[in-house]
Amino acid sequence: MAITTVISALGAPGVSTTVAALATAWPGPVLAVDADPVRGSLVPGWLSRWWVDGRITTEAGVVTFAASTRRMTSVPAEGLVGHTAEVPNARHIRVLPGVVHAEQAVAIGADGWSRLASALRDLSETGPDVLVDAGRWCPQTPWPLLNAADRVLLAVRPNLRSCSGSTDLARHLADRFERVELAVLAADSRGASDTARAVDAPRGLTLPDDTPSARVFADGATEPLHLARRPLWKATRRTARVLHAQAHRPVGFHRGLETTQAGVE
Repeated sequence: MAITTVISALGAPGVSTTVAALATAWPGPVLAVDADPVRGSLVPGWLSRWWVDGRITTEAGVVTFAASTRRMTSVPAEGLVGHTAEVPNARHIRVLPGVVHAEQAVAIGADGWSRLASALRDLSETGPDVLVDAGRWCPQTPWPLLNAADRVLLAVRPNLRSCSGSTDLARHLADRFERVELAVLAADSRGASDTARAVDAPRGLTLPDDTPSARVFADGATEPLHLARRPLWKATRRTARVLHAQAHRPVGFHRGLETTQAGVE
């Protein structure tokens, strides 16, 4: 089992959309964690149709987890009970809703994120895989969740603004973590390769530009006709299978990046 954390250097490159799409396509049990310290968007966006009808609520989530465990230094996986929700129509997914107001992240603080990291680490030992939406890099970034991750993905777009804005964070992450890769979004293979060279970081996954499909995972929009045949969904399914397979390999087994990329494009 593994924890994958996705973060961006600039606003709106598609972190939440990527986490939502990967969770939907994940070939096994998965927990999607909304840890964006500015404002969580998995429930108000991807799961908005069920938020509106009350089947999912933001009344429980990272905020209530942090409050209920405030007297603890580390938390076992059982500490997550009562704070996550099953995603309707996708029973393999549970979601841990994020903050609704930025000041809630201040209340969580570094200690709260550390307790969440310990619970997720314990959960991933024998339970589901974990996908973490860490939002945009900022002073409140939940570093303990990146420290606990088996893989950190830096979301970037194939344009000059995104590449130039991501270079410093890519270096910073590479200095701190063993496995940091790019999630190049709204790109074809050539654009992804150019982006990896510009940012000077290895490419972990590439997802194509497909706005109608992306809106399903970003805003809870109605699925376009024949979603399963559309580029974003096909690429996401392939990517999710590769990431899942890597997460469940025996410890110490590694496959080169070139082989991995052949499986996700």
